[in-house]
Amino acid sequence: MGRRTFSKEYKLQTTKQVIKEGKRTAEVSARLGITEQTIYRWLREYDKYGEEAFKGFGNTRVDSEYKIKLLEKKNKQLLKENEILKKFQVFQKGRQDKK
Repeated sequence: MGRRTFSKEYKLQTTKQVIKEGKRTAEVSARLGITEQTIYRWLREYDKYGEEAFKGFGNTRVDSEYKIKLLEKKNKQLLKENEILKKFQVFQKGRQDKK
């Protein structure tokens, strides 16, 4: 059997049952067929990120890795642009010296 995945909404509803409705994790775990450890992990993520928890595929780690890749790509682009600007600055300085 493959690994089960849960939507963001499902995770939020589950965590709110424990936080807002005051239900015990053991009760929610038994009723939903989810391990208590999973619910505790979701609670930690919700505590840390609030309503913004469980982005992407519902997995904050996957979302973080995606953000890192985007930032690395942006950084690479900015480094290239910076190098172009430095070369242009040298070019402009050379032209001014000839005048």
